[in-house]
Amino acid sequence: MPRDGGQWPCTSETADQIYSQKVVGKGEDPEQRSLQPAQSLPAKAPSIVTLLGERGAEVRIEVFGREHPGYDDHWDGNWLMSRVGVHAGGFRGQFRPSLRAEDFVRFRDGVRVCMTDLRGAFVFETMEEQLSIIARGDGLGHFRAECRAQDEAGTGNELTFTIDLDQTYLAPLALQLDNLLKAYPVVGHRNK
Repeated sequence: MPRDGGQWPCTSETADQIYSQKVVGKGEDPEQRSLQPAQSLPAKAPSIVTLLGERGAEVRIEVFGREHPGYDDHWDGNWLMSRVGVHAGGFRGQFRPSLRAEDFVRFRDGVRVCMTDLRGAFVFETMEEQLSIIARGDGLGHFRAECRAQDEAGTGNELTFTIDLDQTYLAPLALQLDNLLKAYPVVGHRNK
């Protein structure tokens, strides 16, 4: 809240515009200093995976395509262009983490297990450690997801939060993960 008690002038659209721009560096002609667009996400509709929770909590992962569309090797071909939105309590935000196709395989497999094993756990962890979701069931159909989001790999700001959900959220989540992995299957072999 601003000191004058009013509202912040920044909307989510404005924040997204600011996020997607960078300032031209120091030492350049001040007359030429301007905001330049950073690498933008493709205009096509993303594949979406949303972990929904109680009281409107959510982690929404949007995948727009492969970062290296011409590559079919494991190490370069599985990087995905993505944006993650978080809504947890009074916190809302978006960031663009580095995600890989194989990150979603373990997530999907764990969700599928939890659909029948209510004491099970599912995990989404990324190579760059920018998003972590570790959910455990209580055996009665309730799950608590301990989550961590980091806006920049290794050195970014960090938000930790929990999302409470029940088993009815799992089947739609598994279907979204199946659809994402059909659109962006893991390519190449890890050992090559």
